[in-house]
Amino acid sequence: MNIDDDVIAGGPGTVPGPFGAPVPARQESAALRADTLNLFDSTVVAVSSVAPAYTLAATMAVLYLTTGVGTAGPAALLLAFIPVLFIAIAYFHLNRRDPDCGAHFAWLSKLVSPYAGWFNGWVQVATSVLFCVSAPILAGQYTLQLFNQWGWVSDSTASSVGAGAVLAGIWLALVAFICIWGIRWTTNFQWALLIIEYVAVIVFSVWGIVKVAVSHPQGSQGFHLSWFNPWSLGGLGAISAGLVLGVFFFWGWDTATNLNEESKNATKTPGHAGIIAMFLLFFVFAINIVAANMLLTPKEWNDQQSTILFFFAQKAAGSWAGYVMIIAVISSTVATTQTTLLPAARITLSMARDQVFPKVFGTIQGKLKTPAVGTLILSFICLFGILLTSQVQSISDVFSNLILNIGVLIAFYYGVTGLTCAWAYRKVAFEKVSFFLTGILFPFVGGVVLLYVDYEVIKGAGWSTGGPVIITMALGIPLVIIARLVTKGSFFKTSMIAYDEIGD
Repeated sequence: MNIDDDVIAGGPGTVPGPFGAPVPARQESAALRADTLNLFDSTVVAVSSVAPAYTLAATMAVLYLTTGVGTAGPAALLLAFIPVLFIAIAYFHLNRRDPDCGAHFAWLSKLVSPYAGWFNGWVQVATSVLFCVSAPILAGQYTLQLFNQWGWVSDSTASSVGAGAVLAGIWLALVAFICIWGIRWTTNFQWALLIIEYVAVIVFSVWGIVKVAVSHPQGSQGFHLSWFNPWSLGGLGAISAGLVLGVFFFWGWDTATNLNEESKNATKTPGHAGIIAMFLLFFVFAINIVAANMLLTPKEWNDQQSTILFFFAQKAAGSWAGYVMIIAVISSTVATTQTTLLPAARITLSMARDQVFPKVFGTIQGKLKTPAVGTLILSFICLFGILLTSQVQSISDVFSNLILNIGVLIAFYYGVTGLTCAWAYRKVAFEKVSFFLTGILFPFVGGVVLLYVDYEVIKGAGWSTGGPVIITMALGIPLVIIARLVTKGSFFKTSMIAYDEIGD
């Protein structure tokens, strides 16, 4: 990898990167625990980050009802899977040249512009905080439902927003503690949670399909291949809304990339894990939504909404299955909260090492080798958000709006990263046909599609729904200006680079 012809190979305040590229001087007094995660560990983290049980519980009804997608949910998933898979491939190519826990923040800062890198890093951190507000609330609500089923709390307590917020805070505290205690503890915890949710979701989905095929319950229907037909989604508005929700379905596989500095074979393992996770996730989501389409009636979709996954399990296998699915959703939600807090802490760590974020976020606890202080600060911010949300009467409205807004923010930083990959390898675009497809064309197409979907959704959502997205992005502009004004290092003066070889 060489520097572009029109830039110099570094200067005062720069140090060599892992492949000889000049990067801003960093504070290297402490490091994360290297060579800890193998491919299986990284794949588990990538898949757990997406948390199928949580995602289905929070999003199935929104996809079916709010967007007008209906039974064409599998088609929306398929449409979202393709561009997001292209972005996963882009992450692979970028990570193998520069394995930095800041991921797209670090890549954009060196390949496009330090301002674009900082802004993109801010967007993901803000997205992670929004998610770590909403996910523990869902865990709290499902925990109350479980306690109610066991007879431990009354119906009024089970529906209490305040009680749910208290439990959400407890779950968030547990997650933060494990994140701080160490990456191996975190991964082992993810293994346990992953087994619970995957067994529950896959077994009950297959059970539901078999039940329809064998006994034909009243109101059920057979499988229709048209459910996977993108043309059945309707107009551009339904396609865009379905795509954004589909992107939210798959969000999280990139956590493996943020753990690259803690992975074995750091240049390849995280990227491979993300791509493997995408195919596993598509299978799990598709089989569950197909089973729900076959077993549930339109009225049941409308009546159940936020409890649709719980109701589906009960209808598929009996009342006992509802308990299992509640436990699966709780474990899944806790898992995805943890694996969302992880990358947020590591992105802020990377930004602090580059001296463009408060120094405290760059502190690594010596014995545990985790960004403990940054994790605590982010956790307290999320806890504050949970307390604010507890004052809202309709939690379902909160989830619907947050999911849409989070999906738009995800599509933005995924899209920008895809375009960055195509730009980074422009000098070697035509060396191999296979690389042109995977390193240039696929990332470019994925990036353009996701950014266009963002445009359509924000245009159609209006201020009341799309306000948080607009505020989050608008807030990034003065923040990056402030970062530029207070930064003493050379980060914002770093010379841009381009890759002139494909690599291994």
